[in-house]
Amino acid sequence: MYSGRIDGMVVAHIIGRGAPELVRFWGETPLVREPDVTLFGITRLDPPEQEFLSKSPLRHISAEAMAAKGASAAAAEALTHLHADTREFVLHIDLDVIAQDDLPPVNVPASGGMSLNDVRDALKQFAAHKNLLGLDIAQYNPDKDPDGSNAKKIVDLIVEALSARLQTLASTEPLASDPVSASSAVLDTAPSES
Repeated sequence: MYSGRIDGMVVAHIIGRGAPELVRFWGETPLVREPDVTLFGITRLDPPEQEFLSKSPLRHISAEAMAAKGASAAAAEALTHLHADTREFVLHIDLDVIAQDDLPPVNVPASGGMSLNDVRDALKQFAAHKNLLGLDIAQYNPDKDPDGSNAKKIVDLIVEALSARLQTLASTEPLASDPVSASSAVLDTAPSES
């Protein structure tokens, strides 16, 4: 976590293992407990990061392990580990986890990584969960995408994920226009005659 790469350093700070002036920024340490963080789809780690993760309760799932299980199943397993059914969570996506062949305009491109389709499948699983509190996406570099074609891929990815969320929310809301529910509500609240 001390590699100097910004994404790893941010994680180090929120789990209370970064620079003291930033770790204590909010007056409490840590902001997030290590067991409550899951790194999903990791493709590259620096030696200090590898050493840290080998000793930390912070859960991490490599892109290879995710691909072996299937993106959607691996995402569902990560949600279970996070106890997402009983508490809210925030999802942060670094787009450089996507294979360079599928999405090249990032600051730290590399071969390998998750396919765009795998990211789409996992993201839809995460976004559809009722306890997703926030979503942020980082690492897109528009200077490396002069025609905007990759920006469109990212927009489409976000639209698909948020559409899955809307479908989930719509299916869990009671239907006010359901005549059986409406008449039951009236019957349940009507005063009895004696």
